[in-house]
Amino acid sequence: MSTLLTVNLTEGSMYRKDIADTEEMYLGGLGVNSRLLYDLVPTGADPLGPENALLFGVGPLVGTLLPTACRTEVTAKSPLSGRFGTANGGGSFGAVLRYAGFSYLAFLGAAQTPVMLVIDDEKVRLEQADDLWGLDVWEATDRIKARLGHDFHVAVIGPAGENLVRFASIQNDYFASWGRTGMGAVMGSKRLKAVAVRGSGTVDVADIKTFNKLRREAFDRVQKEPSFGFMKRYGSMVVADPFDAGGALPGRNFTVGSYADWAQTRGRKPFEKQYKEGDVACFSCPIACAHWSRVKEDGPHQGLETRGLEVTFVMEFGAKLEMTSVPEIFRCVDICNINGMDVISAAGSVSFLLEAYDKGLVTTEDLGFVPQWGDYNTVSRLLLQIAGREGMGNLLAEGAKRASQQIPGSEPYAMHVKGVEMPVKDPRPKCDTFTFGYLTNTRGGDSLRGRSPVEAVLQPLVDHRTEPLGVDPEHIEALDMPATLKKEIFGDPPKGVNLPRMLVYAENLIALINCVGFCIRPPVLRSLGPDFYARALTAVTGRKYDEDMVYAAAQRVWDLQHSFNVREGETSQDYCYPKRFYTESLPGPKGRITPPLSREQIEENLREYFQVRGWEF
Repeated sequence: MSTLLTVNLTEGSMYRKDIADTEEMYLGGLGVNSRLLYDLVPTGADPLGPENALLFGVGPLVGTLLPTACRTEVTAKSPLSGRFGTANGGGSFGAVLRYAGFSYLAFLGAAQTPVMLVIDDEKVRLEQADDLWGLDVWEATDRIKARLGHDFHVAVIGPAGENLVRFASIQNDYFASWGRTGMGAVMGSKRLKAVAVRGSGTVDVADIKTFNKLRREAFDRVQKEPSFGFMKRYGSMVVADPFDAGGALPGRNFTVGSYADWAQTRGRKPFEKQYKEGDVACFSCPIACAHWSRVKEDGPHQGLETRGLEVTFVMEFGAKLEMTSVPEIFRCVDICNINGMDVISAAGSVSFLLEAYDKGLVTTEDLGFVPQWGDYNTVSRLLLQIAGREGMGNLLAEGAKRASQQIPGSEPYAMHVKGVEMPVKDPRPKCDTFTFGYLTNTRGGDSLRGRSPVEAVLQPLVDHRTEPLGVDPEHIEALDMPATLKKEIFGDPPKGVNLPRMLVYAENLIALINCVGFCIRPPVLRSLGPDFYARALTAVTGRKYDEDMVYAAAQRVWDLQHSFNVREGETSQDYCYPKRFYTESLPGPKGRITPPLSREQIEENLREYFQVRGWEF
């Protein structure tokens, strides 16, 4: 099942096509999306114009009940960066789309009036959505389910997407997000309010006997991985306190690395004891890292319920904007979800503004009020202004980079790489695979496309190009990684982690994962690799794969994304942190001061990275 449904919104026409050959070469999901984007979108196209394409891609393992095989990739030319844009989301939407008989959706052109695509098994139709336009995410989702049936799964944009906020998200069944790089704005530019899907079919498996063995193997590996228990208990909040202890928080727009009250106010223990109500899992996931949370204490937010307290939420609002109240952080996340905005870019744009205000570059008269760090009224007011493109929010809706170009002297305070706001962790205390990857990520300043399967969160670097092993040699021996790459990355015998080479491997591995439709949470990232995915693809699709083939395909996908960016004007000079990280020290815990990064060392690592990639620097 490799069916692409192409919807020409300008013409109101639809057609289906089997793209098995493309899927075989690019594996699926992200890979097929990358190929389609490169082919469908002309050089220089306006990301918010009808020439852009909006692509949904579901990997061939999704819906098979393999652990965490539920992810869907949404891809377009990004209105935030003007380069390759993509976002990955969980929930059940992708599995249900496959059960309806489709693995890929391509939206071309733009409708004259708001529309919704309805997929009811193999029956597809466009419906007018004028009555949905202007509704927030939750209102629209409720109305669609009431109209079509509560067994429909809904991908929808909110007011931010309708108003072309450049970092608008697409929301999936209320809480799951395709958040980064502005896919919601592209959807809004096409006047596509929602995609509603119901599917009652199944996913065919070519070799069910081998598949069942692989399924048991995968569950066993994932559940025995040492990080499994921590992820189930805390979710991504597991790293909140270590980042603070390491002085790597993005505090006050990346000027403060640690807070004395962090662990007591918005660390993982207060979350677990005071707010966590239960575990929530995506489709076919044993980890259940998304937790249902409720505010119990007296106050204006008493009774507020939400899904999860992701570390991203706490880092962005609790550190970057210095909010100390978890209920207020919950509410700010809800504002983003209800209006359909990426939390990272929203918080990054607000923190840019607050620092510009501190520097006297923005005035009270410009804003109409006196803004304050850590103040819920300030943050929530600005978030709502962004979603509605009202007041200063109209400028912030362009993202920090574009906003800084309109406020003279403010560009040093826009914390972005390639136009995309940087997330959750400061690179100065430890420029590792996680943070060095901000520079090389094909979608801009982001951490979710280059995570090491042997990440050592608490250990310092050996030197600027070598990370500590983080695991014992026996673990490396058992790691699902091609043997030749193990020797190149770890040495023989293993002594350390070559940072540039590990980043290349980590990016290719996550590209592979995003092609097949798995999750990248640590219990999966650390336990499953190219050999497993090759065997799983063979069992499910009937095509013959091995680890070298799938790894080469993943590299092909990354190269294609890079080629798209080069075609759109990217050069090696764009692989650069904001000036602050090379010139300013960072205050950390217990009076510790972290010095700035060395441009020479970063460039040395970049040159090796480019050499391993086979690209011209």
